[in-house]
Amino acid sequence: MDLASLASILINIIAPIVLVAAMGFLLARTKGLEARHFSRAMLYFFTPSLVFTSAYKTKLSGDYVSIAIFALVITALMGAITFALVKILRVDRLTASGFALGVLFVNAGNYGLPLILFAYGPEGLARAAFYFTMSAILSQTLAIFIAARGRASARDALLNVFKMPLVYAVALGLLFNQTGIAVPEPLMKSLDLASNAAVPVMLLILGIELARANAEQDRPLIGLATFVKLALTPLIAFPLAGLMGLVGVTRAVCIIEASMPTAVMASIVAVEFDAKPKLVTGIIFVSTLASIFTLTILLGILK
Repeated sequence: MDLASLASILINIIAPIVLVAAMGFLLARTKGLEARHFSRAMLYFFTPSLVFTSAYKTKLSGDYVSIAIFALVITALMGAITFALVKILRVDRLTASGFALGVLFVNAGNYGLPLILFAYGPEGLARAAFYFTMSAILSQTLAIFIAARGRASARDALLNVFKMPLVYAVALGLLFNQTGIAVPEPLMKSLDLASNAAVPVMLLILGIELARANAEQDRPLIGLATFVKLALTPLIAFPLAGLMGLVGVTRAVCIIEASMPTAVMASIVAVEFDAKPKLVTGIIFVSTLASIFTLTILLGILK
C-alpha cells in the first residue's frame, strides 16, 4: 500500500460517493429538501428491490451463512465493549443509550453498498446486500431495545421486524433462487430499474441527513464513539474474519461493512425514543466525515 494506491482509492471509489452525498447536503441546506419521503421510498421499495434482485441472481454458497454469523458476532463484541465503556464513564441511562446507538449500528446501506459496488463490483454488492439485510434486522430490533431501555417489549420489537418488506424481499429472493422459479421478464426489468436507483437515492438521503447533524455538543463522547467505530472495530474485525476462515471478497465485505460509520437509522430511532438524538446525529456526522480517510486506508490494506 503506497500513496499512489491510496490516492487512486480516494479518487475512484470514495470521491464519487462523497460527491453525491454532498449534493444531498447542499440541497437540504439551500432548498430545504427533507429526507422523510425519500427514506420511506427507500425503505418500502428501492431497498427491497435491491435485496430481492441480489438474492435472486446470486450463486449462493456457505459464504452467506458466514456473513450472517460475522454480523451477529461483531455486533455482540462491540456491544460488550460499549457496555464496559458506559460503565467506566458512568453516564446516565439516556446518554448510554445514545452512545450505544452511535457505536453499534453501521451504515451498511446508504454508504456501504455503493462503496462495495465501486470497490468489488456485483459480486461484492450481492454479499454487501446480505450484510445490509442483517444490519437492518438488527436496527429494527436491538436498536429499539437500546433506545427504549425497557419501554419496548420483545413482542413489539419482533412485530416491527415482520412489518418491514426487507425481510420478505430477501426470503423470496432466496426461495426463487433455490427453487428455480423464474420472475416474469417485465417484473424483473422493473425490479432491476429500482435496484439501480437504490444506490444514488441512498447517498442523497445520507447527505440530507448529515445536513441536520450537530456536532457541537457532547464532543468528548462523539470523539470516543468515532474512535471506537472507525479504529477499534476494524482491529477486532480482522482477527474475527481470520478465526472464521473468511477469504477473498467475503472477507473484505465483512470487514469493510463492520467498519462503516454510524447508520442514519440510529438517529431515527434516537429521535423516536428521545435517546439523546443530538449526540447520535453528532456521531453520525463526525464518523461519516472521518470515514473518508479511514475507509481509504482500509481499502488500501484489503485490495
